[in-house]
Amino acid sequence: MSIASKADQFKIAFREEGREVLVDLESALLELNENRDDTELVGRVFRALHTIKGSGAMFGFENLAAFTHNLENAFDEVRNGRLEISSELIDLTLSALDQIRAMLEEGEVGAPQADPSARAEILANVRHLMGRPEKPSAREMPAASNTSTEAGCEACTGIDAGPMREWSIHFAPSAEFMLNGANPLLLLRELGQLGGLSVKASMAAVPPLSELDPERCYVSWEMVLATAADRDAIRDVFIFVEDCCDLTIEAVMSPASTADSVSARGQASIVAQTDSAVASAADLTARALEDKRATSGGRRNYDAPDNASSLRVPAAKLDHFVNLVGELVTVQARLSEIAAQRDDIEIAAVSEEIERLTSSLRENSMNIRMMPIRATFEKFRRLVHDLARDLGKSVELTIEGADTELDKTVIDQLGDPLMHLIRNSMDHGIEPPEFRAARGKRSTATIHLSARHSGASVLIGVSDDGGGIDSEAVQKRAVERGLVGAGAQLTESEIFALLFQPGFSTAKQITDVSGRGVGMDVVRQRVDSLRGSIDVTSEPGLGTRVTLRLPLTLAIIDGLLVSIGEACFVLPLANILECIELTCADIERANGKHMANVRGEIVPYIRLREHFNTRTPRPEIEQIMVVQTEQGRYGFVVDRVLGNCQTVIKNLGRFYRHVQAVSGATILGNGTVALILDPERLAQDAIRAISHNARGRPAGAAVKHGSGREAKVAAQAAT
Repeated sequence: MSIASKADQFKIAFREEGREVLVDLESALLELNENRDDTELVGRVFRALHTIKGSGAMFGFENLAAFTHNLENAFDEVRNGRLEISSELIDLTLSALDQIRAMLEEGEVGAPQADPSARAEILANVRHLMGRPEKPSAREMPAASNTSTEAGCEACTGIDAGPMREWSIHFAPSAEFMLNGANPLLLLRELGQLGGLSVKASMAAVPPLSELDPERCYVSWEMVLATAADRDAIRDVFIFVEDCCDLTIEAVMSPASTADSVSARGQASIVAQTDSAVASAADLTARALEDKRATSGGRRNYDAPDNASSLRVPAAKLDHFVNLVGELVTVQARLSEIAAQRDDIEIAAVSEEIERLTSSLRENSMNIRMMPIRATFEKFRRLVHDLARDLGKSVELTIEGADTELDKTVIDQLGDPLMHLIRNSMDHGIEPPEFRAARGKRSTATIHLSARHSGASVLIGVSDDGGGIDSEAVQKRAVERGLVGAGAQLTESEIFALLFQPGFSTAKQITDVSGRGVGMDVVRQRVDSLRGSIDVTSEPGLGTRVTLRLPLTLAIIDGLLVSIGEACFVLPLANILECIELTCADIERANGKHMANVRGEIVPYIRLREHFNTRTPRPEIEQIMVVQTEQGRYGFVVDRVLGNCQTVIKNLGRFYRHVQAVSGATILGNGTVALILDPERLAQDAIRAISHNARGRPAGAAVKHGSGREAKVAAQAAT
């Protein structure tokens, strides 16, 4: 791999890490806005800015490093008690983060363009807050380009005013220093910003040209720095490379004598020359390099153990890996089917071993794709902050269950639905401060984001303590649009479902935030594509809660294979509590009602053969699969239980996108297709059917027009 391609690789890695740091920095700033005396948050902001600056300078993002350096100085003033946290400082820093994000993504396709004039204005305002004169350096001007030398920030900016002293610095990078993407010249340039610097470079370790490896570092440096900064400030320059270099920092002169030395020296001089005075340090480096060359032939030893605690892998490679594991699961199921048909002990033993290994591989591949939802939640702090300012409302965002893990593919598609739900709550749900005061509420409203596991699903909640949903206004608007009849008797859940119809809105006027009836439709479409469901609850005057039920993974699940007539179906194993028998005697004792006595507890059940209109004869003994749902415990009656199976989920296709009771399909070992049932949707269908019957509608109407008929169509197509 060429040096240029390696540099690009390290830049990509820096961009990825930079995005993570920016999310944490934005979150810390918004928390600091609420808790301005929290010194730990101030330190967290300062460290994040320092990380971006140092890493940016090391990997060639010099504009970004110089711009961030000024913000770091401001928060260093805050740390030292010379500058107070204010709304203006927070807003300026948030605006600066937008510019840093644009500078980080410069060169990427479709990335927003950074605005040099906006950066210059931000820096001018930051200097004004710090009480410093307007002295922008050349690289801070709007005409600055990415190729300019940006490390020449204001000398000694942010350094405590104190006595000058000299420091002797020995810096000897390891041979592999530049293989990690580090650039020693950028470090020396940053060190020169702290004060007067003289440098001597030793070339004693450079080998003959025939042995020279351009990817290795052979130079060491001896420096003298005159500065008011302390030892820790100097060491901070090398904070990102200290583990891969030999670094010594020692004080050499008293403050009084140093002042005379600095005035005599004048400006810093950086001199590159071979000097016998530093030969001892150079000899040590040379011997170390010779030892390395003796074991690796003068090249990097790629067989040496890598001590990295984690690896970054492109998402596309990971998706391809999971797809291959899914194919392996299908082939393993076929092998198990063949082994069961043949009376061969050796084939059976091999099949069992492959099944064990495949199961372990599947679990590990799924765990690799699982990520905490924290980063997705945290990025909405900025959205709430900005919308509250624009709408003239006071709103705080609280988060619960941020460490809940789910599939990265699911997380990647959650951003838009959550954004629209939060915007809708901010604009329609939360009242203006004067309205809240009149109702005896806190002037500061709350939006609460939560996540928790529930069986094979994860529940994402977005709730507010606003005015709630006016169900009468929703139904009236639906009648006006012709979505329902004028005399329709709708349940509360059916009324709330109207909110997700395309173009539906109760807003009297369109604003920049909402009112076009697009956002909630986007939520429904995205959740449907994830094979999830939406539940809305609301209390007038108290607030609204929207719960998204989403699958933990979209690839492979553990399932229980069952049969109804001649068709096979899969129920997610994580939802199933137990399996009990249902006999004719049990049905007679219940007087024909769909109720089962499970150790003294009455559990309602759904006969799936009736739900799917299966016409085959019913067996003498059926099986009830007791499943835990959001609506409570429900039983699903099937003909037979065929056993456990690892289920590779396949989409049914766009033709069956409206089939609600079926979440997908899988290919069995014998090559046939089995539909994967959604217990939550089946339970909701049953409740809806009971509700319709209670209002005098014909029995079975819900099944005829609901997802039961559609599931039967899908079953016929699959078989």
